[in-house]
Amino acid sequence: MTTPSTSPLSRPAFSALGRLTADPEAFRANPPAEPVVFRASDRFADLFSWEALDASLAASGRRLPDFRVIRDGAQIADQRYTRATLMYADAPDVRKTTGELAEGASLVMQGLQEYSEPLARFTRELAHDTSRPVHVNAYITPPKSQGFAAHFDPRDSFILQVEGTKVWTLREPVLPSPLAHESWDRLRERGEWTTERLDAIEPWKALTLEPGDVLWLPRGWVHSARSEGVSSLHLTLSLTAWTEHWAVGELLSRVVEVPGRTTFPADFVRDPGTAVEAVAALRRGLADWFAESSDEELAAVLRKAAIREFPAPLRQVSAGLADDRLTPDTAFTVHREIVLSAVEDGKHLLLHLADRVLTLPAAAAPVLAELLGRPRFTLAELPVAEDVVRLLWREGLLSRA
Repeated sequence: MTTPSTSPLSRPAFSALGRLTADPEAFRANPPAEPVVFRASDRFADLFSWEALDASLAASGRRLPDFRVIRDGAQIADQRYTRATLMYADAPDVRKTTGELAEGASLVMQGLQEYSEPLARFTRELAHDTSRPVHVNAYITPPKSQGFAAHFDPRDSFILQVEGTKVWTLREPVLPSPLAHESWDRLRERGEWTTERLDAIEPWKALTLEPGDVLWLPRGWVHSARSEGVSSLHLTLSLTAWTEHWAVGELLSRVVEVPGRTTFPADFVRDPGTAVEAVAALRRGLADWFAESSDEELAAVLRKAAIREFPAPLRQVSAGLADDRLTPDTAFTVHREIVLSAVEDGKHLLLHLADRVLTLPAAAAPVLAELLGRPRFTLAELPVAEDVVRLLWREGLLSRA
């Protein structure tokens, strides 16, 4: 049997992570455990800006929950900043929203990777560089205002200051490396988790972010941010964490033969002894199952589950409709970031995309490696069979430049 081998075709290009950190390869291998500020060489205006904000709010296609308005850490009533259109009852009302901001509220634009083309491309590239899906929000805060009190998040984040300045107060974690279900909003429902408890922690550092600054904020670090004399616009790029807790949950929910199908006895709630016996039987079943399962089998299940959390490649509808013949001058943009894993398996090259696997002849690897090493190309520069180009075009690896 031929052992599959990893191909360098999916190696990170660091086109996005290289804009955020000084040494992207070292950062990927060992992300800092403490917050770090990187001084970027640009101001990220190509990703989002005041003009992009105006255009997004003016587009009638935006609707809740794409945006929300926050004051004192709580969302204000929807009707105070939305309006009805011919199609939607919950579109943004720019006049009302502007009025709320003038009174000190903050605007949050959520999930921008879903409808902002520049951020969609950048977050796909960053996800490829880090091997972690990326979610992005924009936070707009008027002068001398604060949208959220001290809190922490269960995801690592990059904070990109785009416009204005913001003062961040950082405190060491009160809950180290919180898991996905341990968000501050959920923990705050318990009596011992209060804002006062976080405020009582001695600040670790206070710093001011200016346009072009990038703050790496590991999950669990307590933080709050306040604008000073000018309005602030920053982006928060949150990275999914593949934790061992996540892995156990995925395995138990995805493997068909997993134990645990037996219903607990009727006296489970009534009788502590019966409950102990039932849990002991469950533990034995799980232990036996883990002992009998191969590492390769379980790893394959987890890799497949993780890959499916990345955004699916954009299928190129025009590739299937366009019947014009490609010429040597036809130019294509290369979307290297959608190849999450490439494995050579005997005579085949398997390209793992978020929602499917492309199977190509192993002999295509050298040509594909040269193609993926370019941001764009023409058929004159890189002669590739037209049927191969159209296949890659349809699957989203290429788009017409």
